[in-house]
Amino acid sequence: MKNKVVVENTLTPYIEHLKSCGYDVYTLYRNDNISNIVSDEYKAIIVSGLDVLGTRDASYEKPPVPIIEAKGHTPEEIHSMLENRYE
Repeated sequence: MKNKVVVENTLTPYIEHLKSCGYDVYTLYRNDNISNIVSDEYKAIIVSGLDVLGTRDASYEKPPVPIIEAKGHTPEEIHSMLENRYE
């Protein structure tokens, strides 16, 4: 089971919660380093909103892992999604 996730740097409560649940959390600084995600080693990418990925300077291929929008979800709900949907 992959226990690595990428989380947008502004989502501190989500980062802390996932780390406490045993996940290795890698930080996404807006979309600056999304082009580095080229394999399926991560379980998911968690962003505040999908608009973060749509900035003008975005130049990346579709990442090979699911993108989860945190807006409207608690850290616990995101954790549950990771455990139940993306195993």
